[in-house]
Amino acid sequence: MLLGFPDRIRTAGRRRAMSILPAAFVLVWVSAAAAVPASRQPALDQDQRAGGEESSEDEEQPELPAVSETVVVTASRAESPLLTAPAAIAVRTEEELAAEAARTFADLFEGIPGISITGNARRITETPNIRGFADQQVVIRQDGGRQNFNAAHGGRFFTDPDLLQRVEVLRGANSAVFGSGALGGVVSLTTRGARDLLETGEDFGGRYRVGYQSNGGDLSQSFSGFAAGRTLDALVNVGFGGTRAPIRDGNGDTIPNTEDELRNGLVKLGWNPGATSRWEVSWQGFDNRAAEPTNANDLTGTLVDRDTRFEALRASFRTRSRTSDWLDLSVLGYRNQVEVGEDMRIRTRRDDTAFETLGFEAHNSSRFRWSDDVRFTLNLGAETYRDTQSGTRDGAPRLQFPDADATYFGAFLYGEAEVRERLQLALGLRRDSWRIRAGRFPARDEGQTSPRATAGFRLTDSAFVWVGASRGFRVPSLTELYADGLHFQFPVGSGVQVLNYFRPDPALRAERGVSWEVGFRGGRNALAFETTCFNQTVGDYVDQIVIVADPALRPELDPVTGVTILQGSTLNVSLDARLRGCEGAALYDRPRFRMRASGSVLDTENLDTGEALGRAPANALHLMASTRIPSLDLEFGGRATLAGGRTRGLAASRSADADGDAPGYRVLDLFLRFTPERGPLAGVDWTLALNNLTDQYYAVFPAVVPQPGRSLRVAAAYRFGFPR
Repeated sequence: MLLGFPDRIRTAGRRRAMSILPAAFVLVWVSAAAAVPASRQPALDQDQRAGGEESSEDEEQPELPAVSETVVVTASRAESPLLTAPAAIAVRTEEELAAEAARTFADLFEGIPGISITGNARRITETPNIRGFADQQVVIRQDGGRQNFNAAHGGRFFTDPDLLQRVEVLRGANSAVFGSGALGGVVSLTTRGARDLLETGEDFGGRYRVGYQSNGGDLSQSFSGFAAGRTLDALVNVGFGGTRAPIRDGNGDTIPNTEDELRNGLVKLGWNPGATSRWEVSWQGFDNRAAEPTNANDLTGTLVDRDTRFEALRASFRTRSRTSDWLDLSVLGYRNQVEVGEDMRIRTRRDDTAFETLGFEAHNSSRFRWSDDVRFTLNLGAETYRDTQSGTRDGAPRLQFPDADATYFGAFLYGEAEVRERLQLALGLRRDSWRIRAGRFPARDEGQTSPRATAGFRLTDSAFVWVGASRGFRVPSLTELYADGLHFQFPVGSGVQVLNYFRPDPALRAERGVSWEVGFRGGRNALAFETTCFNQTVGDYVDQIVIVADPALRPELDPVTGVTILQGSTLNVSLDARLRGCEGAALYDRPRFRMRASGSVLDTENLDTGEALGRAPANALHLMASTRIPSLDLEFGGRATLAGGRTRGLAASRSADADGDAPGYRVLDLFLRFTPERGPLAGVDWTLALNNLTDQYYAVFPAVVPQPGRSLRVAAAYRFGFPR
């Protein structure tokens, strides 16, 4: 069977099945209960009108929820309505992003169920975690290009959140469309363009934004200039900022080495030679400088002056046929480069790290009808990309980040059929092949076939239920395969020192998983909601184990210094794992009131030992409620995050108790947004927030470095535009 899996994995690990069923039942029951009154809403509205009740103009709502008008692309790379997308997808639109006034990506993704941002108060450490799949187990795409950077203790986001025009998060395996890394999901980021900032009748304009966070004295500013004519458009953005003082945690203590300096830029040029074609080129730059521990995810450690630079070049072309639905072609070429320089403070040592991704992809979507009752969409695509990394220490090759490269090629076909506008069937298939090379190790040539199948049914015009199965995979990163040499060292007493070494494993197998999902999405009028439950089984799940001092290795005596050396190991192991859980989200949006609730529960298991996986994020519930006063152009409200505890895995930082628990936490934020349309302040978007109101001390699992304590944030953005 194409989606089959070894029997030992299918039958193992059933001991925890009952632990997640109550939470799953609650999420499904709440969604079903919400659906019942929603389906009766039209009749209720008719009764009110018949009784002579009148509603004010600003309280009128469309019959269908806003989700029915939202378009997504990450399910199949083709545009489709969110309501009937057979996948767990969340969207943050331009308006929602502006309301968030996010400083970090943790702020940006807050409230999206199933995803958390692993990291700490040092912004350069942020990486995604979707359903317990972390970092390289999630594909990050920005403006279509992959961001594959992988270095120990380094982040994967190199963009000012204020530059983003749209965010999509696909939760769950989708290697049938996105290839290696789409084991846990896909994060798709889209930056602003000139036409996103111009309003009707305007041809050019500008935007200035300034933001300040009291905790750490983080001051940021950005300047944008943009223009658009009938065929040409251009945008230039320059931003800078940084944290001027150490950030304090919820206990009022200083989190050491959290100061940084940040600069970024974006240039976009577009040309529309016709109504159905567009060329676009862009350049993006990012530079973060800070004094941090060598392991930026550790609380303390040996300090280095770190300079992280990111540069991206992209060129794209898209065309659609005016006379036929067979041609909707997109072509993209891109180059991403990350360079990290580190100068150690306690002695003279210079480490340089370089990582480059060079890629090209093409995709075409064709739409046609078999009859009046059956419509088809056929997506064909191919992509190739190459990751190249190199590392030096004082100019010599560095074993901890060895020279290596990997070349990938993938081609896919994804077909969707809609029958009588109710039944939706989809089947996708992708074939990937890759070649990995690294110096003294033999080359690897391998391949993988990834299928995906879904079936959905539109219960009503505003309710959709779906079920799907897919296979995902991830090729181990070059660092996971080949890292060698000394990892860390520290004294543990008089005359005793620990030396921990990486153990390379060039034969480490690719992770391969099978995922089953069932979901429901719908709403009516002001209410929109969704829920998804999933069960994913993974063979050869890669987990890193840090044995600080390995008892299997005999201590050694340094004959020169007389110091006793305790040897430790850092190695990657393959295990069989199961990850299962449920997610739910609901939004109630009226002109004068808005409320959002989302949550997720997750159960993970090492099928060989029965223990939980060390990277699983905590179960969490996110709540938001706000009140709008249209006459004053004002909105104010609050957000609350309630997260449970987790038991730390073997790969927890050595600065924490690896056998201890990470406690749960409750965080409350207050916010106010003022967007005047008239008067001397017209055109300025003001946001004010008081984050972590109760000064809660907490860390986002599995991180051990705490998050900032109470902080006042204020931001103002002024946009202006002129006709030609």
